Amino acid sequence: MVEWNRNISEICELDGNKIVSKVHLKPIFLRRELFFYDLFRDNSLVRTPKIYAVDKLNLQTYFIETEDKDVFKMAEEWARVHSHFMKNPIKDNRLLIPHDINEVTSYVLKNLEIFGGLSLIVENRLFSAKMNLGLTTLLHGDLQRKNMVTFQGENYYFDFELGGLGHPGRDVASMIISNPDKKEELITIYREHIDFNYSSLEEDINNWLLARAAQLYIIFDKRQGTSEQKNIIKGKLSKIIQSFSY
Repeated sequence: MVEWNRNISEICELDGNKIVSKVHLKPIFLRRELFFYDLFRDNSLVRTPKIYAVDKLNLQTYFIETEDKDVFKMAEEWARVHSHFMKNPIKDNRLLIPHDINEVTSYVLKNLEIFGGLSLIVENRLFSAKMNLGLTTLLHGDLQRKNMVTFQGENYYFDFELGGLGHPGRDVASMIISNPDKKEELITIYREHIDFNYSSLEEDINNWLLARAAQLYIIFDKRQGTSEQKNIIKGKLSKIIQSFSY
């Protein structure tokens, strides 16, 4: 299972241009990112930063100074992306990660000891979770506010290393994890702009939300770093997990 990849990014100046320089740890991460840049360059679904240059594992894009990030527009735009690629599926592309909630759930349930007092919430809810597993579309894979900017009313998306195929609830869950106070608004806007709506969609999103929050909790617990750094992020994820205690 793909858990985490820490690529190295910095902002620099080249030929008088402000550039984001991102060195990918593995060639497949770069190839996957370029696949999404090429894909969205050829259609008008969403925008990505303009590429300045590609040098070995280094992807350089023109820097975009962000305004207040429009996360509601993010929900609207990715509702359209998900709808489009549900009708026009991408097949047989080995670059795309298969995002399977059953695989994530299995990983989480094998690491329940990490959750302490939250373990019963995680185990009981995930063990009984039911999903529409036939719902598959193209996914950003890590659709958090840190992976987008807003400039002159338009959103630009990047960091597609976890891009793949799977249930759209994963992307919606990522939006919510980085904007937990806007959960209901994000789901409402998302539902208003998709064309595959069905009665249990919100339940599917919640199942992915818990699974993804629990998965990230484990990843950050095992990741190198100070206890203070990890506890800040784990504290935010704990609140999301605790919201499923009902």
